[in-house]
Amino acid sequence: MSQNFLILNDKTEYIVIGSKFKLSKLDGDLSVRVGESTISQSKSARNIGAIFDSNMNMECQINNICKTGYFHLRNIGKIKKYISIDATKSLIQALVISRLDNFNSLLSGVPKKSLDKLQKLQNSAARLITGSSKFNHITPILFNLHWLPITYRIDYKILLLTFKCLNGLAPVYLSQLLNQYQPNRQLRSSSDNWLLCESNAKSSTGERSFAVKAPKLWNKLPLTARSCESLQTFKSNLKTFLFTKAFN
Repeated sequence: MSQNFLILNDKTEYIVIGSKFKLSKLDGDLSVRVGESTISQSKSARNIGAIFDSNMNMECQINNICKTGYFHLRNIGKIKKYISIDATKSLIQALVISRLDNFNSLLSGVPKKSLDKLQKLQNSAARLITGSSKFNHITPILFNLHWLPITYRIDYKILLLTFKCLNGLAPVYLSQLLNQYQPNRQLRSSSDNWLLCESNAKSSTGERSFAVKAPKLWNKLPLTARSCESLQTFKSNLKTFLFTKAFN
């Protein structure tokens, strides 16, 4: 740590990650001693802005997003009558929606009840912009705003990362997790092109990994999206595909 100009301080954290069953076997507090400093075990720890917990269910991250998001929505609501609709939408996009999209690929496969918290936050943001009542159906409101629901926003981020991996626009450590599908014999169907090898994990948590989740989502895309050559064209086709799927 000294060679890399790092020091231990009160912000240094560490967690033990595992299933609830395995963590229950640990006795007491497992402290780590480094030099003259002692680091106590935490139930959650922040890493590059995202909050990880011992069970990797991302509950702490989701609760933090909701807490911050509702704080900004309340403040925006107080000044809404003094600003235009476009200004309200810009504020919500910058202060709330951006937080829903930040690190959202880590939320793939988390329990539905956890994602419902984020969906309620997005719904509240949409109602604030449009001035809709809480009794109005939310689907037409999201449709008019052209906002993808939370689960589709997560899929969008994963598929965007997948496209970048396949086109040399992503870090190598991510690209190495994906393998293109090679059929045993040459097939006539062009739809078999640009496919990825799928694999299954041994646990439900493993199913959330990028190496398992990304190929399954990618192979479900239409050929027109998988065969795109430019990033902008892919974004456009992907948004259209997911939007149609979400509001069919």
